[in-house]
Amino acid sequence: MKFAPFKIENFFRQHEFSAPYGISQSDTEPLTLDELLTYASAERREQFEKLWLGYTETQGHPELRASIAAMHEGIDAGDVIEVVPEEGVFLPMNSLLSAGDHVVVMHPSFQSLWEIARATGCELSFWRQRRTEDGWHFDVDELERLIRPDTRMLIINFPHNPTGYLPSRADFERVVELARRHNLILFSDEIYRFTEHDEALRLASACELYERAIVLGGLSKCFGLPGLRVGWLITRDAGLSHELQEMKSYTTICGSAPSEILALIALDNWRALTARSIDIVRTNIGHCREFFGAYPDLFWLSYPKGGTITLAELKAEMPVGEFAEAIVAEAGVTVLPAEIMLFEGNYFRLGLGRTTLPQALAHVEPFINERFALTPRPPLPQGLRVDTAD
Repeated sequence: MKFAPFKIENFFRQHEFSAPYGISQSDTEPLTLDELLTYASAERREQFEKLWLGYTETQGHPELRASIAAMHEGIDAGDVIEVVPEEGVFLPMNSLLSAGDHVVVMHPSFQSLWEIARATGCELSFWRQRRTEDGWHFDVDELERLIRPDTRMLIINFPHNPTGYLPSRADFERVVELARRHNLILFSDEIYRFTEHDEALRLASACELYERAIVLGGLSKCFGLPGLRVGWLITRDAGLSHELQEMKSYTTICGSAPSEILALIALDNWRALTARSIDIVRTNIGHCREFFGAYPDLFWLSYPKGGTITLAELKAEMPVGEFAEAIVAEAGVTVLPAEIMLFEGNYFRLGLGRTTLPQALAHVEPFINERFALTPRPPLPQGLRVDTAD
């Protein structure tokens, strides 16, 4: 099995830690260890400080799995497998798919969601997003037409990376029902779940609705803890769970003991941490409405209902790849072209989760004013508040 180069990871490997600014990160502002430990109870603090640094349980710390299950309806700790987040993609695609299987996957999406299946020898059909007057949309009728008698797996991701698209509850239930009707494995990437900007819009987890669903979650995006490398898979299907755990023996085997206890501290306080993330995103949406709204002839974007990212269009003759190369070289700002995610059009990913976004935009502004011969905006009056309503 040979994998194609992982374009998005190669891009960030080149720029993420060398450029001083970025506007395309997909996570929320990471916490420091000190900040996370302020959330710890005395019992958790002692558990962390006196931790035995031996091997951990292969399926994951029992308390951690119970905490993850408690965030879902009708899920038990036994339904949960602790993984490294990217491992949570690798395990199902390797253990449950075979050459010749047909797989339907959303497009655009994180490359590993479809590349591992392609490398395995699967035939892929892409459920493609469409741009509408209101933003982005995935048509469930189109999805239904893509499913074939030999379809083995349907791969979905809501809130969507990279648009933040969130379907209606009725549309999501139709997607789940299609999987049930065709007896598909439904792999649901829910890594951005819990950052819906209005909690009333939160969808049920696929694992709550369908016994052959496999849900991917983790602490990297919504919780501001990507450095812990803690994620999870959830399925109520005992056979699928067995296959996943068998494959895990060939990857990480077990989790990091310190990360597990730090993850427990996070999940003890998961509502506070996700509220923090949502507050950062809402604030940044306000900044972006003000910033990009001043350049309507140069940029188009829609704002997400969930998650930490969206797509923005560069409405210029300059290809967005050239724009990205120039702005990182001249202004020190990393911008991810959507073409890196194999999405056509002059788009780039805009990250809304970092507290440093306003400072990064301040370095974008003189670059675009000079490069596109624009008149600089007058400065806002001191103390002007920006409306952050979505």
